[in-house]
Amino acid sequence: MHSILIIDDEEAVLRALGRLFNREYQVEQHSDPLTAVESMKVNDFDLVVSDIRMPNMDGFAVLKHFKKHQPNAGRILVSGYADIEDCQNAVHDGLAHMIVSKPWDNFELKSVVKLVLENSELKKKNKVLLTQLKA
Repeated sequence: MHSILIIDDEEAVLRALGRLFNREYQVEQHSDPLTAVESMKVNDFDLVVSDIRMPNMDGFAVLKHFKKHQPNAGRILVSGYADIEDCQNAVHDGLAHMIVSKPWDNFELKSVVKLVLENSELKKKNKVLLTQLKA
């Protein structure tokens, strides 16, 4: 079962995302990005879904930490603001794989999550195959 780390400072958003994904995936949720960063240092996740605007640390910083600790995992930013240029830069620079706007459509978000997880899984398998080829 894939594991997803969800980070959003709004409890209602956390609950909604938890309900959306907890039947298909193992879900860990944090309203504080700092505790989420600590968790990603000791727990493996296949995907992080993070809000952009949060106190203490924004979603871009969260994804930088996630990319450093778990580079092959998927990274999705969720934004309710018009941070279009910053979001485009995050995707262009390889920080985020996808951007999802609030409010989201459940079917579309589930589809995006599935695609990002599939992509992540392929990257991990490719890494294993490359290691085997080198040996």
